[in-house]
Formats: sequence, structure tokens, C-alpha cells
Amino acid sequence: MTNNIPIGSPVRTQAIINRYFVKAKKNLGQNFLIDQNAILGIVEAADIHAGDQVIEIGPGIGSLTEQLLLAGAKVFAYEVDDSLPDILQNELPKKIGDAPLENRFKLMLKDVLKADFKEDLAGFFDMNKPIKVVANLPYYITTPIIFALAESDLHFASLTLMMQKEVAERLEAKPGSKEYGPLTISVQTEMDVKVALEVNHESFMPRPKVDSSVVVLTPLKNKPEIENRKHFVWVVKMCFSQRRKTLNNNLKTLIPDTEKREALIKKLGVDPRVRPENLTIEQFIEIARNIPTK
Repeated sequence: MTNNIPIGSPVRTQAIINRYFVKAKKNLGQNFLIDQNAILGIVEAADIHAGDQVIEIGPGIGSLTEQLLLAGAKVFAYEVDDSLPDILQNELPKKIGDAPLENRFKLMLKDVLKADFKEDLAGFFDMNKPIKVVANLPYYITTPIIFALAESDLHFASLTLMMQKEVAERLEAKPGSKEYGPLTISVQTEMDVKVALEVNHESFMPRPKVDSSVVVLTPLKNKPEIENRKHFVWVVKMCFSQRRKTLNNNLKTLIPDTEKREALIKKLGVDPRVRPENLTIEQFIEIARNIPTK
């Protein structure tokens, strides 16, 4: 098998699986992407240029890694499957342009949720320059990774993430839709959300039951003023605790005093019978301001 066939092509992926007796591990949520158009679509969505510094989460057998490197990126990858480093070392191009692979690619066997970015990346990335995150994420860990990155000391330029289509819909949802909820609000108060492309479940090996989307998250330049983020997130979750109930009913736990509750609803300029999914982010911020911090 010649290496001018992309790793992400079905024939090369199958050859790698056969050669190394690779099995996608269900407990790690592994599904290998075998759609070259989708892989190149991720690279394009992440706006990768020569010299870009990219953190890749879960490189797998290197389908996306290879294309990030060929697009000119320097890639630092986090992986938890200890059976994959040898495959990546053997299958990725030995040279990228004139540079040996080790100058452009570094792999760390570590859960990204336990990452110490400044320590891990020291000596490989210039921490004074922008860093992009690109990943084909296991479905079960998408949300924890988004929040871990948002709360980390890593000042990333963008996150370009493949995720379950349903999660992507929740991230970009607007007030008044059934997808709009605590996850939407938590993310949209930190980042701009753009769905770049959709990927059919047939583009993976083995095939998952659901389709995927590639989402680009970019930190907001002007974030809304939230005095206590932990308190804000808790208030939003409480407001959505019973989605089918009215705002007035959901606020009873937070504001037991009827007069105070009615005064706040009047201040928001909404009908007491409104449901939480019809409120804007600004209105949730106002609610949080009016509820004492625990």
C-alpha cells in the first residue's frame, strides 16, 4: 500500500485495520472517518494555513492528522488509546515538505480533560501565538471537552469539532426552539457558534447510528457581563428544570416570595406564563442578577 493514498480513504483505512488488527473501541467512542471530502471539509472549516499551531484531540489512525499536516499545521495530539502511537508513527508521512515528522507532530498519551496545556505544549508550541483546536470527538465526551477547553488557561483562536448532529443543533439553537436550553446558553455566552458542515453516518467505520456535524466555536470578543458564572449556570439549569412549566412556576424554587417573583417577571417584560425556552440570554442574565448567590 503506497502512502500517496490518504489514510482517510476507505481502502487505506481498511488496510491499516487489517495490518495492525485494529478494532474500534466502543468504550472510547471510536469511529474512524473514511470520507476524504469530510476530512478536507474539517481542515477548511478550521481555516488551517501554513505555520498554524493545532491541538488535535483523539487522532485515531491519523486520517485528519495527515491532512492537517499537509495543510501546513504543526500538530500536538492527545490520545488515550495506547495501541495507536505505533500506527501513527508508521503511517503518517515521514517528511512534511522538508521537515521530518517529529518537527511537525507530537503525540501525548493523555486524557485531554487532565491536560496541563502550558506544561504539555512547552518547547513544541509558541504559547504567545494563536492555537487552534481540531477534533473528531467521541460523542459521549463532547460537552465535557467543550467546557474544559473554555475554562482552561489555553487561549485558543477557535475550536473546530466534529460532534453528534443533535448536540450541534443544541449549540446553535435560538430562543423558541425545542433544542434551546442550558447547553445553548452556557456556550453562547462564551463563544460564537457556526455549523460548518454535516457528515452522514455512512462516512464512518464502524457506522454510528446518527449523523454528525462539524461546528466551529470562536471565543466572543465582547462577552456578556456575567458576575458569577457558576451561579449563572445554576440559575439557568433551575429555570429549565421542568421545561413544560411556565417561568413563574420554575422560579418558585429560586424566588419563593410571590411579590418579588412577580416584580422580576414584570422587569423582564414577559408574560408570567412564558416558558424558559422563549427567554433570551440577556433575560437569563437579568434573572441571575436578581437571585442571591448561594
